[in-house]
Amino acid sequence: MTTNRLPPESQKCARCGASLIAPEWSENTGENEVTSIWHCGACGLEFETKSPSSGPKESELELVEEFLPNLLVE
Repeated sequence: MTTNRLPPESQKCARCGASLIAPEWSENTGENEVTSIWHCGACGLEFETKSPSSGPKESELELVEEFLPNLLVE
């Protein structure tokens, strides 16, 4: 598997040049980084990309307040 640092919105297969629409899997792997696994249906190449994450992250407290407001203990 190779590592590539291109943004996902302009992803093309490094082997055959086919346009890839979406990764097989993506995960936030750092505070400001997203790692994606891609698979080309045309030639079978699998590769990984790392790109900056988009947007600010919400703090845990903000998430709790939004989704679990009745469980907050003050």
